[in-house]
Amino acid sequence: MNNIKLVIKGFIVGLGKIVPGVSGGMLAILLGVYEDSIEAISHFFSNWKKNSIFLGMLGVGILLSIVLMSNFIDFSLEHYYLPTMLLFIGLMLGSFSSLKREIEGTNCKKYLFHLIIPFLLMLLLQCSKTNNVFIYDGSLKSIFFLFLFGVIDAVTMVVPGVSGTAILMLFGFYDMFLETIAHLFDFEMFNATLNILLPFGLGILIGLLLTIKLVSYLLKYHSISFHYIIISFFLSSVFLLLLQTLKQNYTVSTLMISFFLFIIGYFVSKCFDSYYKE
Repeated sequence: MNNIKLVIKGFIVGLGKIVPGVSGGMLAILLGVYEDSIEAISHFFSNWKKNSIFLGMLGVGILLSIVLMSNFIDFSLEHYYLPTMLLFIGLMLGSFSSLKREIEGTNCKKYLFHLIIPFLLMLLLQCSKTNNVFIYDGSLKSIFFLFLFGVIDAVTMVVPGVSGTAILMLFGFYDMFLETIAHLFDFEMFNATLNILLPFGLGILIGLLLTIKLVSYLLKYHSISFHYIIISFFLSSVFLLLLQTLKQNYTVSTLMISFFLFIIGYFVSKCFDSYYKE
């Protein structure tokens, strides 16, 4: 049963790699698997069997989510943007209590700097978005950039609240990433897919190893400060997602359906947090 729960949680975390503005790391924290994942990777050989099962089940869920849901999420965002985004915002807000528990009893004024700076950085990132489109041409330069995107994406996987999707969109790689994943099992495009995923995957691997070591240190020696930073990233992510939804005009029926889905997402997340958190 625990393994099934891990796969489900991994599946939800994987959605953070697909939905623009949603952080997979933040979803991992809200689902209670973030710190365990950091611990399992940074001290893998201390109990390699247990850690292998934990990371394996979580990884299966993440991989299934990315492979199975990429096209569906892409379609939903294109045709039902507001309902899709408010559903995810509701899911995120419903689990916020799990974050607040980590800082209970602390003096908020003492950590104002940790709340303000990450929020401003996220706003700056949002304002820096461009319409650049990355084009892979097989050159060493484009291979290097794929590797670099992998490293950056790995950092966003580990650092909660920073959306890897938003970063990939900033560099114009998001659409190519989605298309590549969507054709993962298309054998006619196997070579093209492999040429993109290999340097990108290598960058992710190296980026994960380095970033996890840093986060493991912060959790061990600066836990309260780190959790205030996470909360700041969380609040800024929700704020920016809501701002993004205001850029379009919607019908009354769309607004009503979207609000209904927001409520559903909120209470589903509340229930998940109450009954399925390890």
